[in-house]
Amino acid sequence: MKEQDKRAIESMCRCGLDLEGVISVFPTFPKEDVMAIYNAVKGLNAGADGELSISMNCS
Repeated sequence: MKEQDKRAIESMCRCGLDLEGVISVFPTFPKEDVMAIYNAVKGLNAGADGELSISMNCS
C-alpha cells in the first residue's frame, strides 16, 4: 500500500466513518491494513491480553 493510500484511509477515519464504513470505501485494500490504520487514527491500542483499549488525555 502506497503512502498516499494510507493518507486517504486516515482522512476517511477522521471524517467520522466507522470501521465497516472505511473498509467498504476501500474494498481492494487488505482488511488488516485498513483496520491497523483505523485503530492508529482512533487511538485504539491492543492491550497485553489482546483486548482493545482506548487511550485518552483528559487534561
